[in-house]
Amino acid sequence: MVNLLVYSGPEVLPSALRTTLSHLARILLPNYTIQPISVSVLLSQPWTANCQVLIFPALKSGTGSAGIFAGIPPRLNGVINDFLEGGGQVLLLNAAGRITRGFGGRGLGGMGGMGSFNGAFGNNASNIDSDTFAFADRTTGLTISPISLPESSQKNSKDQTTRRIRSEVLAETMEQDGSHIAALKCQIGSGFVTFWAPNLENLSEENSPSSTSTFSDPSSSRLILLRYVLSRIGLKPPNSTAGSVSRLLPQFLLSTPDKPGLVETVVHGLLGSVHGGVFQDTHNTFEFYEYDEGLRILRQMKTHNHTESVDDDPSHAHPSTSHITICPNGTVPSVDDTPLFDLSTYFNLLREARARDECRRDVSGFGETLFYGQVVGSTQSMFDKNPRFLSSLVPSIPILSLGSHQLAGRGRGANAWISPSGCLQFSLCIPKVPLSPHSPYINTICSSSSFSSLTPSYIPPSKLVFIQYLFALAVVEACSHPSILGPTLGANVRLKWPNDIYVCYGNPSRPERAEKIKIGGILVSTSFAPGGHEASVVIGCGLNVLCRHPLFSLMRVGKPTLSTPYRDPCCPTSMKDELGHLSMEGTLATILARFEKMWEEFLGSGGSFERWMGRYQDKWLHSDQLVRLTTVDPPMMVRICGITPDHGLLRTLPERNQPGHPGRAIQEGFIDLQPDGNSFDLMAGLIKVKGP
Repeated sequence: MVNLLVYSGPEVLPSALRTTLSHLARILLPNYTIQPISVSVLLSQPWTANCQVLIFPALKSGTGSAGIFAGIPPRLNGVINDFLEGGGQVLLLNAAGRITRGFGGRGLGGMGGMGSFNGAFGNNASNIDSDTFAFADRTTGLTISPISLPESSQKNSKDQTTRRIRSEVLAETMEQDGSHIAALKCQIGSGFVTFWAPNLENLSEENSPSSTSTFSDPSSSRLILLRYVLSRIGLKPPNSTAGSVSRLLPQFLLSTPDKPGLVETVVHGLLGSVHGGVFQDTHNTFEFYEYDEGLRILRQMKTHNHTESVDDDPSHAHPSTSHITICPNGTVPSVDDTPLFDLSTYFNLLREARARDECRRDVSGFGETLFYGQVVGSTQSMFDKNPRFLSSLVPSIPILSLGSHQLAGRGRGANAWISPSGCLQFSLCIPKVPLSPHSPYINTICSSSSFSSLTPSYIPPSKLVFIQYLFALAVVEACSHPSILGPTLGANVRLKWPNDIYVCYGNPSRPERAEKIKIGGILVSTSFAPGGHEASVVIGCGLNVLCRHPLFSLMRVGKPTLSTPYRDPCCPTSMKDELGHLSMEGTLATILARFEKMWEEFLGSGGSFERWMGRYQDKWLHSDQLVRLTTVDPPMMVRICGITPDHGLLRTLPERNQPGHPGRAIQEGFIDLQPDGNSFDLMAGLIKVKGP
């Protein structure tokens, strides 16, 4: 789900990473995802498929036989030059370069060259040691070696010896001593490296690249210039009149018009009244407003976002107050107030989907009561970071949290992202799920409605692990429904253990040979009540539905190959004709209805996953897959057998003949692996201990 990666290695200057992320977010949100990336991920993970631009913030300088250079680790030579050779782009901030002729006989991934650039480019006729980093252009036989530019050095030289490389000056700045190159784009193989010289570290956070900025303010002019350069390298910043998504907007609390009274029940459980008020918790303070007042606040904040810039850092500075507008008696806001998600259409499609899947009509169904916001912090954190809020929810009313844009989306472990347009992101909260026959909620009936609870039963704590498998299966099976992709295209949507959604092209019986790309993921958190007799379950999901190029999404599943180039997201090769019916509203409704029916059976069976085990393994990518297991010492080759029916562990069986150890004793029996604590590198065929 990521297409702008920002290098976050130890070579980055202390404040440069935060500054770079902040400025990029202010210029490019919501059109792109922006995420830090480490050296280890660059070297070991398949990041190139979803990366449009790899960005290096200002780096510490190093020294080599050619003098001072930017401290990019030389071990990244191979992977970055391969990325460029394949058509990728690299942007270096506060940096320049020196031209060095020749690859030193080492070719891509092993060249030497380092260099210097002060406002433009310089030359160095000698080859450099292999302990330095350089970009290699096979066409011209030249290497370009990046160096870091201290602020004071930008005016020291105007050497513009760029004629020997395939380059284009993108921007210049005017100083007292004349013009200086501010940005230079150089072709390397089929890709491009862009050097940006001006220093961004000292820009005032009050300045923003808006139509009202003037070049008389150096800070504003640099941001305007950076926005221009980003557009010149193929990025598409949002229109300045489109409004900002770097500030949270008020949310609606509403329910289907078919079952009025659900919203009032939820509000009364939180506040003790139905007329608004304040609910304070650990992570957020929730301010509830009656409908007319809440609508006025939303419209005022949207107008403010259109006319004034904001300087929120999406990764650090989220207001803790959430404004909630209460929609009473089945009131549904108009599409004018929710332009990115048509709530009336959604409720109509949900009603159809629940009838199609034969969901019970006498219960408060999944997705029939929801919080919706156009710009939210995190749908998951709304529940699992606010324990009082979570424990105060009515047990018989599942609640959905839905946001068109997330500023602090969460994945497994420490993974985080800023969501792009077209990504469906939501969290389903099922309050107070009984874990034992002694739970007081096992026969709960919502006293203020005529809807009975789900089938009276309970799920033993050891079976909670299967919820992520069950929901992942619901998502994948829903994609094969005609309302989303249909059975033919939907067969390409597959599961990666334990909770990722992939698109897979190739022979379904040989998925290991198919081309694959991730389009979604699932996160399940469980909050146990005192005594341990019940737990509130929060299921978070992010799924690329209508994301445009360069992200991959359901909208583009019908392509003959994932590697097909897409230069224009609106070109005739889009799936608009074939998948014109595909929508965020219909996709969400179909997924929730499918899962609701499965959940009813899962709860009624006491948490048994047996009836779905075969369907799950039919949809996953790992049947009989041979992988290298590094969680044991020494590592060994194992074959995936399935999932254990008791605790949901990944079951593997060691191979009889281990490579490199022909005389080694073979371990007897199965090796079972927990979902948490282990990471499955699908592309590398590797299972390893999950990092921090």
